[in-house]
Amino acid sequence: MSMRHYDCKNYINLDCEKGMCAISKLIVPIDGKGSEGCPAFVPAEKCENCANFSNPDSYGIGTCTGFDVENWAFASCGALTCENYKAR
Repeated sequence: MSMRHYDCKNYINLDCEKGMCAISKLIVPIDGKGSEGCPAFVPAEKCENCANFSNPDSYGIGTCTGFDVENWAFASCGALTCENYKAR
């Protein structure tokens, strides 16, 4: 997994093209040149970073085993409020 500002806990989304780093206050692009994570990178709470997420396909759809009933989940789905999120 490549580190991008967009995948960092400190990323604040501004619109569909850019965001802001909560640490440096710099405007950063979602992708492309300049989107690489910085030394202050902290993985965001997303399904792909959860120990209960497994077997993602080519579209990023995998299995969540964090609840009584297994279900599908998107790797990029925000898990900040998930009661069963466990960082890898």
